[in-house]
Amino acid sequence: MDRVDTRRSTPLHRQLATVMRGRIASGQYAVGTTIPTEQTLAQSFNVSRATVRQAIKSLTTEGLLKAKAGVGTLVIRAQAPVKAATLRGLTEDLRQQGIATYARTLSAQFETATPAIRKALELVRDERVLHLTRVRDIAGSPLALLNSYIPESVGLMPDENFSGPLYELVERSHRLHIIYGKDSIGARVPTTLERELLQITDDTPVLTIRRTAYLEFDRPIEYVEAAIRSDLYEYNITLSR
Repeated sequence: MDRVDTRRSTPLHRQLATVMRGRIASGQYAVGTTIPTEQTLAQSFNVSRATVRQAIKSLTTEGLLKAKAGVGTLVIRAQAPVKAATLRGLTEDLRQQGIATYARTLSAQFETATPAIRKALELVRDERVLHLTRVRDIAGSPLALLNSYIPESVGLMPDENFSGPLYELVERSHRLHIIYGKDSIGARVPTTLERELLQITDDTPVLTIRRTAYLEFDRPIEYVEAAIRSDLYEYNITLSR
């Protein structure tokens, strides 16, 4: 989408922010340059200056823009950090923040679980898992390499559409309810394959997340290993005592 549409139910300022976010991500509004003035944007999109100000405020809050006295509003980064707080899949986190995303499935096949996968999913010996390898993109840029392992007994098939949120597919199409997950978070240098697929240099660290998701009665349903670009993703956790 590269315009705003008054016929849509989405508020105009949110539509405008989405368009501008896309232009920033694509380089049309390049990092280090100023975006067009409020008046120019208002005329270009046929919206009020108040709508433009709201959109700019949203993108400033996200960390994409910064006002500089005497200069204008600068683009300070190409992508907003994505924040995770509750048990949602990566796609759901992005969508919650209004960021469009798409998963490219590189492979989907049944295979015998390795000892490590078998332990994580509490499987019996020689039980098979569906192994999904996907790259999650945002605004045309690769964000994460995801390797998911799901017990064959869940019922997912290799030919299903895995471009959307995996948790939603499991819950809606297979009528299962994911209750909680356990995460192990780390960071490391990327592998050669990760550098290639995520389009990063060898000195860009990746955030690693290993998660086991559970159904009722502590039944594991998915084990996933994610390698995520550290320049595009921020993992926030709220703690209480």
